Amino acid sequence: MIKQRTSRSRTRRKGRRSQSPRGGKRQLLYLGIILVLLGCKYIYEDRLADKVDSQDNVEQVAEPTLPAAPSTSGEDKPEAKETPQEPAVVARSSKKAIREGWAELPADVEQKDFYTTYHMCDDGRRNYTVCFSREHRCPMWVASPMHPSYKGEASRSDAFIFDPTLPMDIQPLLRRSYGEYTRGHLLGSAERTSSEETNRQTFYASNIAPQLQEGFNASNGAWNNLERFADRQSCADTLYVVTGCIFEDYADATGMEVKATTTVNKNDGEKVGVPTAYYKVLLRTRSGKTGRSVRECKADDLKCAAFVVGHYSAKGRKPTSADIMSVEELERLTGFTFFANVPNAPKHRAEAAEWGL
Repeated sequence: MIKQRTSRSRTRRKGRRSQSPRGGKRQLLYLGIILVLLGCKYIYEDRLADKVDSQDNVEQVAEPTLPAAPSTSGEDKPEAKETPQEPAVVARSSKKAIREGWAELPADVEQKDFYTTYHMCDDGRRNYTVCFSREHRCPMWVASPMHPSYKGEASRSDAFIFDPTLPMDIQPLLRRSYGEYTRGHLLGSAERTSSEETNRQTFYASNIAPQLQEGFNASNGAWNNLERFADRQSCADTLYVVTGCIFEDYADATGMEVKATTTVNKNDGEKVGVPTAYYKVLLRTRSGKTGRSVRECKADDLKCAAFVVGHYSAKGRKPTSADIMSVEELERLTGFTFFANVPNAPKHRAEAAEWGL
C-alpha cells in the first residue's frame, strides 16, 4: 500500500513537473505578446504626436471623451497690481502647453477656474483648443491652425450647443442670443467649412462670447474687419491664431476706455462676463511657402504680432499700425504665454509693414 501511494505520488509529481515547463513557456509567450503590443502602441502614439502633414500642423489624435478637469496644482488668480509704467500683470501661466508640437498653443494655465480642452475634425486634423473660464462662463482664448484646406462647401450649422467635453453647469445656454449681445464666435464658422462636423464644433458654447452686433461683429464692424484681416494672412504654410478675450478695464490705441461689466444671459438667467476687448495673435512664416514647420524655422524666417480691438461700436474701423503690438506686450497685458511650443517665435517685435499695414 505504501509503495502504491508512493508510486501514485511520484506519478502526480512527475505529471506536474512535465506540465510546468509547458505552462511556463505559455505564460512567457503571452507576456511577450503583451509587451510587443504595448511597445507598438507606445511607438505609434509617440510618432503620432510628432506627425505633421504637408500643411505643417496636423496631428492624428483621438477625440477627448471625458470632461477636461481644471488644473488643481496652481492657485487662484492673485490680485493684479497697477503700475504707472505698464498694464496690470497676472502671472497665471506655466511654461508648457497641454500638447507638444501644436504650434498655436499658449502655455498651460494653472488656475482652478480654467478648463482646457480641444476638438478634432472628422478627418483627423485638430480643429481648435480652448481655455474656458468658469467664472466668466466664456472662453479666455481659442487657439487654432488656419489653412485653406479647412474651407470647403459645408453649410453653417447654426446649432448652438454645449461643449460635450466640458461640464454643462459651467457653460451658458445659448439657444438664443445673450440678450443685448449677440453670440460671437472666437473661431469663426466661416473658417471651418471643410465638413459639417468641423463646422458644428465651432458652435459649441466654449467657442462663443457676448459681442456687440452693430459696429462691431456685424459687417464692416471693428471686430468683423479684424477677422477679415486675419483671414487674409492664411498661406500655403499654416497660419497659427490665438483669439481671446480681455475682461479687465481696457483702453485702446484711440484712448477709448471700456469698463469691465457683466450681463445676464436671457436663456438661463446666469451672469456672464462681457469682454472689454478682443484680440488676435498671429504666427506664420514670412514667405508663407517654405513647406516647413514653424518649429523648424529660425526667428528671422518667422513673423508674429498681436492685434487688440476695444469692445465698442466702431463701424468702418479697420486694423491700422496703431492697433498692432508685440506678442510680448500682449503677454504682459493678459498674463498668458503664447506660442509656448515655438521657442524661436520673434515675440519681441511686431512690424506693421510685415502685415501690410
